Amino acid sequence: MMPGTIQPTLDQLHDIVLPSPVSWIPQTVSWWVVLILILILLVWSGHAIYTRWQANRYRRLALNQLCRLEADLTVPDRRLSALTEVPVLLKQTVLACWNRREVASLSGDAWLRFLDESYGGKGFTQGPGRLLPTLAYSPLSNLEQLMETHPSDMNGLIQLIREWIQRHHV
Repeated sequence: MMPGTIQPTLDQLHDIVLPSPVSWIPQTVSWWVVLILILILLVWSGHAIYTRWQANRYRRLALNQLCRLEADLTVPDRRLSALTEVPVLLKQTVLACWNRREVASLSGDAWLRFLDESYGGKGFTQGPGRLLPTLAYSPLSNLEQLMETHPSDMNGLIQLIREWIQRHHV
């Protein structure tokens, strides 16, 4: 090989030419349709989640109020007022989501049956929920005695109401 022949061959070499980068913008109509459908689905899903969250606002408020009442039941000075507020909280929660004409006049066994039917249990007619009419209509002296003699029933009632608030169906 001659030294003069290598030099012209190297001079003819060029850098590798890379292709231009692929565009991320959809090039066909079908991809635009898919993109628009995905955006519509995202907007619809976001709206559905927000609507459900707003519709369940009364549940969050009722659960917060129930936690406050549960804490008040442990304080002797606030116990009686908390006991009388438990049935009021439950009635307010029901009125927040049902038609007032259907449920406002319910009391006694009809009220307890309604509560059981709305969440699919028997805790109000056969369990600690039987205390609700007593809490709603008894004199304060009877409530003090009830709290002292049946503290576990009161805890069961609070748990039942919490479960009802979380699980009931309108």
